[in-house]
Amino acid sequence: MKKRRLPAAILTALLLPAILTGCAGNSTGTTDTGTDPAASTDAVTAAPTPEPTPIPDPSTVTLMIEDFNDISDPVKELGPADLSFFGITHPDFSFEEEFAQEGVALVNTLSPSAWCQAFELTGKRLGVFKDALPEHYLRIWVAAPDNTSVGLTFCLGTAGGQKRSYIDTSEATVTDVSGEIIECDTGNDSSDAGDFSSIRIPAGFEGYVALPLSKLLPWKGYTGITDLSKVNYLKIDARPSVASPGDRYIIDALCVSDSPVAELRPAARHGSDQPGKTEYATKNEELDHMLTELLNKEATFQYCPEYDPAGYPGVKAIWLDGVDFGGKATKVFAYIGFPEGAGTGKKVPAIVLQHGGGGYAYPNWVQLWNERGYAAIAVGNTGYYPAAKGITDFYGAGSWTRSIPKNVLSADPRIMPPDNDGMYSSKGSVDRMWMYHAVAQTILANSLLRADGRVDPEKIGLTGISWGGVITSVAIGYDPRFAFAIPVYGSGYLHEAHSWMKDNFNSAGTRDLWEPSLKLKDVGTPVLWLCWADDNCFSVNSNSKSCLDTKGSVLSIIQNWSHGHIEGWSRPEIYRFADWAAKGGEPLATFKTLPGEGRSISFEISLPRDATDVKARVCYIDAPLSYSPNGRLHIAGQNTIDQSWHFVDCSVNGTTVSAQLPDDAVNYYVELSVRSGGVSYKTATPLTALP
Repeated sequence: MKKRRLPAAILTALLLPAILTGCAGNSTGTTDTGTDPAASTDAVTAAPTPEPTPIPDPSTVTLMIEDFNDISDPVKELGPADLSFFGITHPDFSFEEEFAQEGVALVNTLSPSAWCQAFELTGKRLGVFKDALPEHYLRIWVAAPDNTSVGLTFCLGTAGGQKRSYIDTSEATVTDVSGEIIECDTGNDSSDAGDFSSIRIPAGFEGYVALPLSKLLPWKGYTGITDLSKVNYLKIDARPSVASPGDRYIIDALCVSDSPVAELRPAARHGSDQPGKTEYATKNEELDHMLTELLNKEATFQYCPEYDPAGYPGVKAIWLDGVDFGGKATKVFAYIGFPEGAGTGKKVPAIVLQHGGGGYAYPNWVQLWNERGYAAIAVGNTGYYPAAKGITDFYGAGSWTRSIPKNVLSADPRIMPPDNDGMYSSKGSVDRMWMYHAVAQTILANSLLRADGRVDPEKIGLTGISWGGVITSVAIGYDPRFAFAIPVYGSGYLHEAHSWMKDNFNSAGTRDLWEPSLKLKDVGTPVLWLCWADDNCFSVNSNSKSCLDTKGSVLSIIQNWSHGHIEGWSRPEIYRFADWAAKGGEPLATFKTLPGEGRSISFEISLPRDATDVKARVCYIDAPLSYSPNGRLHIAGQNTIDQSWHFVDCSVNGTTVSAQLPDDAVNYYVELSVRSGGVSYKTATPLTALP
């Protein structure tokens, strides 16, 4: 994207007619320039500056086609084509003042399946073309405030669209709010129009797009139009890139004009240039401030009995009030339950449950913890809630939805939080990032449990599976109130993972903002890092480094396991660790010292009092840990572990473990298997590379 300042001569030519005719839009009001007394120790407050004086509208002819101020039904009145046959859904349509040229604008909030829109306008509003001249422009106000660019193609038709032309975008004038002309990419996004039929508006843009009506070319397969006065069909084909779910593009003030621009604002009205808006030195500083403030916020919720889970009478459905998304309040679906007998006179420990990718808030997970004496809340961290009352299949995708019916939305304007975006929104606004919402929901769920008189606030833990394990790993860096944490599969150091997760945490901005290892060394919460030796989504080098960073933590690496929700919450180590942290139960076996360097290793272990059988073995691979498309698990489209594990028994003499490592061992860890109460529990040393 290239920018160039609108030359003074052109600005003068554009402004002269407005000055001579005294046309509307030449207000020169300014705002108070007094100083702001507010100050903060953890943020830099921008000094107020005068409101920029708008450059008057240079247009002498403005034939408004659609200003979007009086639309009540966008589907009916703006004619977005039904593309569901192709698996394409409509965006969430709304009309908002933010980013509008004047009044309100059409805001298109996107999901991954909303990557194409075709707005077909007809009717009386196109009567303005009777006064259109070839030297005029078709002009529209466009904003793309998030991470998504949008390609626009404009089609004019006569005879109800039987004759069609597109406007050559190679001659377009694209002017941002500061008066800079933007050179944008052009092409044929719709693939069926012709060369130079589309123009790609970059992410972050706000301003005017103007296309000369003198540059009409026949739409491929159609006879082109020859008479502007007969235009009675206008299609806007939009192709957003959908970089992140929840991204938006905005359109407003669609008109025919003699000028490629109308009112210009020398500084953007949004973001950090807004007078009095708090600025932060870094996005990390902003995030720290937002989540720290949340620790002191009261968590509120509403009971929604219509979604109480069938078959789980002790588990209830609630809407948890979430944090704002793009200035809009959100609501988060959750299941919550308490063990029998819990009360103010018999406080119980509790736990927050975060599901993984493709998962939901599972009532059976809540019940599992209730039966073990814990209050539990399972949070729907991707914005899904039951698609109908009385669902019984809690694992099927068809049982869940993110869509809110219009009648519900009109009565309760809260929207769903964003879906998992794979960490690809980390360069956008913090309040539009999925991980921000997921961590915020974790903090709020903790606060909700702490405020309940039946819960011991000092004995609340956190566990998550897969992506939920990642949420857990991030959240413990911001919320020190948790008594224990159990990330399953997920961990920190994901930018060093050998699996596909590495790409997610090396995406733009993610490693510097969301990598859990940024804060792990300051975590005081006891952590059990539970992982699978052959995980296709994560890799044990990441879990191992996370364990080394967190004081007093325990690592458990499981052989012959698999990756899933049921598998993830079924390991006995989870409940042994929780009972130790929250109920004073016996601990897992741990390592007082770690193996030294070399191939003759010896170290000390700490055993629980109820240990009845203690075994240890070296688990090693004969090449450096690596993943590839031809890896051993043979999962289509995924890199998986290349090596096979080999095993050597260790000698256990009381609390001393020793072993001789084979000559072909390259990477290894030691697995400790301790039987207590008839159950075998596994703990491990971190993965070690031999010289």
